[in-house]
Amino acid sequence: MAAGKKTDKKAIIIAVSVIVLFSVILVISAVFFKRGEKIPSNPSGTIGNIAGNLNNGGIVCEADGRVYFANPYDGGSLYSMNVDETDCKKISSAVATSINVAGHYIYYFQSGSSGAAGLGSVRIPHAFIRSHIDGSKGFTISRDVVVKAQLVGDRLYLEGTADNNHDAPYFLGVDTSGENMEILAQFGINPSCASGDLIYYNNTEGDHNLMVYDTRSGTTAPVLEGDFWNPVIDGGYIYYMVPSEEYQLRKYSLSDRTIEIVVSEKVESFNVLNGYIYYQTMGDNPHLAFVRTDGSGSTVLASGYYNSISMTSGYVYFKDYFNETSLYHTVPGSTSYSPVNAALDAALENIVTEDKK
Repeated sequence: MAAGKKTDKKAIIIAVSVIVLFSVILVISAVFFKRGEKIPSNPSGTIGNIAGNLNNGGIVCEADGRVYFANPYDGGSLYSMNVDETDCKKISSAVATSINVAGHYIYYFQSGSSGAAGLGSVRIPHAFIRSHIDGSKGFTISRDVVVKAQLVGDRLYLEGTADNNHDAPYFLGVDTSGENMEILAQFGINPSCASGDLIYYNNTEGDHNLMVYDTRSGTTAPVLEGDFWNPVIDGGYIYYMVPSEEYQLRKYSLSDRTIEIVVSEKVESFNVLNGYIYYQTMGDNPHLAFVRTDGSGSTVLASGYYNSISMTSGYVYFKDYFNETSLYHTVPGSTSYSPVNAALDAALENIVTEDKK
């Protein structure tokens, strides 16, 4: 009898130990699942996308010889291609904006799904997502409605809008792992204009002064009083629109603190890269035009209304304002433009492939 009791006791101890061990494994798994995979640190000075692209919706982003973009020929699905537009392919059915890329990861706001499931499709509407650059292993960082997002180093800075969880616009920071999320301001701050560890932005609380947010210290400071809107940093200058002066385009030198008028027309949107500024005007004679950053060589590229002006090292991209199913490109400085056939062909091929499934 004694031996039997000892055996029963031993069996109970083993059973309890197994249950405890299983519980610990479940807890560890739950924590890991919540955090997602371990994300390696980015090199110092890493920025997720240029400010002009993000101010124009963030539908195009260049990184390591690839261009990641929302393909309008496929409902805004996420695609990638080489800078020369070869090897164009779909990586997700997510409708992507605010695209940022660094290392082996892509970050974007998903406003929905374009339809049929593709590789790495993440079917969570209105979510800020991190995935591998091939679209796989999607991970939800935030379910808030994100207006603009910028990656600085190993931390994401998100401008959110009023929604079911927030009564007003706000500004938050979160690690690329999805941890350490915190509200940094109870009003909107556009994080697009980033350089090094600094984010330049126009104040939205009572004035439009140029401000700077230091991501290292978490502090803000005034840079210059004035009427700034949608600042873009490039080559030691900050380019911006001036609402009180009919939205003319100016540039501010960070070194000698001088201001110059670059475009005196009424500007709707603009982008800056590789010595060129591309801009859309408003008024009686709307047009898409470009000018060199020194203000010379002003040239009208196309009459009418265009938006989503996006730039890479190879091309300038834009869309017809009245035709969302359009995507054009031009070589910087060229006076001609054409549809992006690579994006159209890839979308048609993908649609045919999915119809056969």
